[in-house]
Amino acid sequence: MNRKELTGVLIATLCAIIWGSSFVFSAVLSDKMNPVVFAIIRYGLASIGLAVIFAFSKKKIWLNLKDAPVMAISGIIAQAVFFYTSLLALQYISASEVGVINGMIPIFTLLVSIIFYRRLPTPIQAIAVALSFSGAYFIASDPGNKFQGLNIGHLYMVIGVLGFVVSTFINKRLGDRYDGLSTMMYQFIFATLALLTMMFVQGTDFSEAAVILDNGYYLFCTLALGLVCSAAAYVMYFYSLQMAGVERANMVQNLIPLSAYVLSIFMLGESVTLQKTLGILLVILSLFIFNITMEQIQSFLGRKPKELSAS
Repeated sequence: MNRKELTGVLIATLCAIIWGSSFVFSAVLSDKMNPVVFAIIRYGLASIGLAVIFAFSKKKIWLNLKDAPVMAISGIIAQAVFFYTSLLALQYISASEVGVINGMIPIFTLLVSIIFYRRLPTPIQAIAVALSFSGAYFIASDPGNKFQGLNIGHLYMVIGVLGFVVSTFINKRLGDRYDGLSTMMYQFIFATLALLTMMFVQGTDFSEAAVILDNGYYLFCTLALGLVCSAAAYVMYFYSLQMAGVERANMVQNLIPLSAYVLSIFMLGESVTLQKTLGILLVILSLFIFNITMEQIQSFLGRKPKELSAS
């Protein structure tokens, strides 16, 4: 690994830590204001942050009106719905559990692919799926949880993750026309507009947002969510893809559940238990196994496919 690739891996690792921390920052304020108001603040800040970067970028890719409906749907289900359901989930489950379910996005992507493409998982991927759900069950049934076992909080989070997964399939249609920066900016803007519409329909009082000014910690968490976790981290991630390659950069993202778990302990005072720790490790292990293909194993063993199958 050369210096450029190493730098890309380090940037991707920092992104994993930042995205893991987003669930902790969300937990700090999840019960302080209406979820819609909170989501508007986050994605409003993210939209502004990316718009500033977009304004100074040399290459600007403007949104084609024909793509606007698809871009809007993707942004709403991947950002607005995802964050809204995660805030609802935080009322019933811990921030570390939310982070773990988010980290299982590759697993849920595989399950959705089975339905849409009728593509069965490889034996290794099947093992990874079993391990990930076993780990998630260990975490959900931990005696130290506010609510033991599966509950509506897990359902809220799964709904959000499935929306995010569907969005990735939609984004593949847009990938040949828009870069990462423009895609995320447009989707954040559409998410914000959808949330504003929802606020007006519900008659929610936006003045609740004033709670973030009650103390510096609330303000820090809010700015970190909008400008760092949602805006800067995506820009950094796209750079890491270019420098380290898609495979290495995405492999590092498997550390998101660990980041959420560790930061939840220090920032939220969540308890450390053997069962929850084992569950976290199982999920992380499953995610790394998930990325292993038979070709990689064969390459590692130094054998050609035919030689391996014949032995």
